[in-house]
Amino acid sequence: MEENSRVTKHFFKVMSRDFHSKLALPKAFCRNLNEVKLANITSAKGIWKINVSRSNSETVFFEEGWGDFVLQHHLAVGDIVVFEHIGEMRFNAFVFDFTACEKEFDNDLAERNEGSAGVCNNLEAIKTNAGSSCQHRDPYFVITMKHHNTPDYRQPYMHIPVEFWKSNGLNKKTRINLRDPSGKNWLVGLKFYKNVGNGRVTMERGWKQFYESNKLKISDVCTFELIHNPKGSTVASMAVQIFPAPT
Repeated sequence: MEENSRVTKHFFKVMSRDFHSKLALPKAFCRNLNEVKLANITSAKGIWKINVSRSNSETVFFEEGWGDFVLQHHLAVGDIVVFEHIGEMRFNAFVFDFTACEKEFDNDLAERNEGSAGVCNNLEAIKTNAGSSCQHRDPYFVITMKHHNTPDYRQPYMHIPVEFWKSNGLNKKTRINLRDPSGKNWLVGLKFYKNVGNGRVTMERGWKQFYESNKLKISDVCTFELIHNPKGSTVASMAVQIFPAPT
């Protein structure tokens, strides 16, 4: 089967109701697919062969085999799976929970799967910090863009998940240096609200400019990787990768 070169390389799916037995792929991804019957998904837990069906000309589903993927990754409503399509219905999958942080799994991919070095390389292709390794990558979290992130909001901001800022001490920082996918750096102000719930850290001053310059929009997904967090400094650095929302 010859693959259409216009097939989207990345997409993500938020787990909502009825995802346990089958998963509908984005229409924009399906539109340029030729006839397919099988997909291969590689994750930190192993490799899955998934039967593929097409209900109409626009929608393709993961079916038989998908339920086991769901079970082994303990997927729940609100979890996000980012798919990297590497060709011929072969995918790398990255699983994030409702806190927007990547799920951790006990087993080591390199010990479990043949060809794991290739998977590691594909992970590095997605991540902007090329110096890290699959086993010792820098901490990062994932955010889906919402209305309060946009310039249309009165004072746009980007909320950092509480588990992430607490574990990395970001409440002690006053600024964050964001490196966008083109390599350009943006200095964004951090604000710590200690009296809001369990505390809150947000990106505020400068976030609007980052959002507009990178042409972000609602439902886009961004990964924020903490690549430099020196002790005693009030500035940390993150590399940002952008996954446009399926259309």
